[in-house]
Amino acid sequence: GGIPGSAASLAPGSHNLEMKHLPGAEPELVLLSDRYQELQRIPLSDMTREDINRLLQELGFYRKETPEAPVPEEFLLAPA
Repeated sequence: GGIPGSAASLAPGSHNLEMKHLPGAEPELVLLSDRYQELQRIPLSDMTREDINRLLQELGFYRKETPEAPVPEEFLLAPA
């Protein structure tokens, strides 16, 4: 278990994804609505970097080619 690195290294360029490091807390993905209401929590401690990137893609997160790249209009609110 355990996830090496930060969210930026796990999913670089993922749009609408924010990582918060909470000391002592197990890593988890918290999905929020557009009104910041919690929808779901997914534990990440037993997942590899590849597993997490695959999960984000399956959930509909848009991944930019480069950090500066624009996000296509249809993905601005993704995943929605």
